[in-house]
Amino acid sequence: MNTKSEYFTRFPNDYVQGNIKTKYGISRKFYITYILIDRYRSYEDFSWITIRKILEFYGYKTTKRKPKAFHDILDVLEYMINNKMIEVKQDLDSIGYDTGIEIKIIPENFDATENFSKITSSQLDFIMMGESSINKENILMAFLYINSYIYIRPKKNDNEETMYNPETRPEAFWKSIQSMAKDLSMSKDTLNQCLSYLTSNVDDKQPLLIKKEVGSIQPDPSQPPQNTPNIYVLNKEGYEQEIEWAIYKMLQIYNVESFGELTGNYKD
Repeated sequence: MNTKSEYFTRFPNDYVQGNIKTKYGISRKFYITYILIDRYRSYEDFSWITIRKILEFYGYKTTKRKPKAFHDILDVLEYMINNKMIEVKQDLDSIGYDTGIEIKIIPENFDATENFSKITSSQLDFIMMGESSINKENILMAFLYINSYIYIRPKKNDNEETMYNPETRPEAFWKSIQSMAKDLSMSKDTLNQCLSYLTSNVDDKQPLLIKKEVGSIQPDPSQPPQNTPNIYVLNKEGYEQEIEWAIYKMLQIYNVESFGELTGNYKD
């Protein structure tokens, strides 16, 4: 398979919408392990990866003393085996940094057929380009989380009428930083750094997400106005319209005619 061409992985939302350690007892190394297994997948549903390839995403130095991340990845592979997502004939205890791990993917259990979001090769490459102090795993988590909540409207067939007005289902995301940080088990400062990375140009690459600051509301006249959550949309053609529809939807949700100026107070 030509891995240089654009591809996408259907990432199951259930693994990112919540604490993966609490829900499934595995580390966050699941994210990049799952994606890379799919990235190097053949048409016959075989994949070859090495532990070193996965560790390269994190920038780990592969010393004689194996880091905890090495064993976390083995635990992820064992989880996938036990849940019949993959088959591995090799003994995991005998695997080193550069051992070629032959993986047989079991599509009916590995592939997400519903409640999934797509991450493309170019999006993953953008995340892997980060040279800052921000942990790439956190950036990947933040992107997968936001992407998992962005509803993608089904494409209309030529002989089919649209079942609903598109402005009622904008392809956009808005949640408070506090709520996101809690779901991701991440500090608000770290999350803000991840969001800044995802909404900024990196070298000559356009950002993955577009952010729109909306404004404030004052549900209680005795209390100061509070800023509403920012809107995030995927950086693709037509994002301006999605932002407009999202603002219209938020006006309905908050039952206001317009938003006030931004303040220093943020809505939980």
